Amino acid sequence: MARWLRRAFLAILGLLVLAAAAIQLTGHGYFWTALRHTYLDGHNTAHIDDARNFPQAVIAGGRPQPWPVAAVQRPLSESLRAYLSEHRSAAFLVAHRGELIHETYFAPYSAESRTNGFSMVKTLTTLLAGAAVADGILPDFDAPAARWLPEYAGHPLGAQATLAQFSAMTSGHEWTENYYLPLNPTTELYFGGDAAGVVLRQGFERAPGTAFEYSSASTQVLAVALQRALRERDPGQSLSRYLSQRLWQPLGLADASWSLDRPREQGGMEMAYCCVHSRARDMARIGQLLLQDGQWNGQALLPAAFVQRITQPNGLARFYGHGLWMDPDHAPPFYFLQGHLGQYVIVVPSEALVIVRLGQYRTQERTRHAQIRDEVYRYVEEALRMVR
Repeated sequence: MARWLRRAFLAILGLLVLAAAAIQLTGHGYFWTALRHTYLDGHNTAHIDDARNFPQAVIAGGRPQPWPVAAVQRPLSESLRAYLSEHRSAAFLVAHRGELIHETYFAPYSAESRTNGFSMVKTLTTLLAGAAVADGILPDFDAPAARWLPEYAGHPLGAQATLAQFSAMTSGHEWTENYYLPLNPTTELYFGGDAAGVVLRQGFERAPGTAFEYSSASTQVLAVALQRALRERDPGQSLSRYLSQRLWQPLGLADASWSLDRPREQGGMEMAYCCVHSRARDMARIGQLLLQDGQWNGQALLPAAFVQRITQPNGLARFYGHGLWMDPDHAPPFYFLQGHLGQYVIVVPSEALVIVRLGQYRTQERTRHAQIRDEVYRYVEEALRMVR
């Protein structure tokens, strides 16, 4: 029996060694980083507290501009409080007409906690593109991206794709989005250490402007073009520094950080499709800025026409604009930033509402809308209940 067990052990060990060698030799070495930072860290995917797993670029805050807090705070319904607790929420905030009317944090998180916004950062990257157009760094949101991406200049489809189409997920760029398979392009993008290289080696599978396909790679391509445009004007510029200058400091937000694919001294850049680690109140302020059409304290931080454009359907998907999800057919209509595991900043313009939910888990049910999870409607209904 002992000899049989020894042979079985050696056979299994041999198979594991062969599998490990195959993973490494086929270019999937990022698997080991993914394994270390997810399963071996007690998770089955990336999580909201993973800033420690990546080099961080500082997003410097400005002079604080505290949120006005309403004299009368509105309580959470018991059913929603239970739901938020069950799904390991970090924060739930509601602002109405520029005042916080509700603010709850769930242990171990507090008002000072900085968590990963995941794909809510796609919205921030689109906002930076709009700011760069206003600053004359980019000539137009509809400019061909190949102007800054020579990798695509000779591609019959890639040469046609515009910056706006990469923001709207309608560029035709080839990609497969999956957050749970250990060996796939999305995992490599997150853990592979070369975000630009991963996305730029992808081709195009359809003509730009013909179909919507949600893609983290599209936002990263937009970011590569934006970073190159920024550095044509200032070689020392970065996305995190530009975000600080154009939004974080004027809005009076606290210091935040942006995950880099590898250390800056090794050529690292911001993971622009995800991974700004910030406070709940500060993400609510981004929602308030959108609600105010990019205007802040009498200053146009973003052109109003640009904000109005990105918060409307992009023409190919009624539920998506540019870096923003939406339901324009709901009563009342709303749009929202959305991130992995249920990170949300929801704006209800007609009611002057901004809603923030951050946390570790979310449900998957989509019975009200094919593309929008039921919990989004639940959060909207809770906020409406508070103000009606």
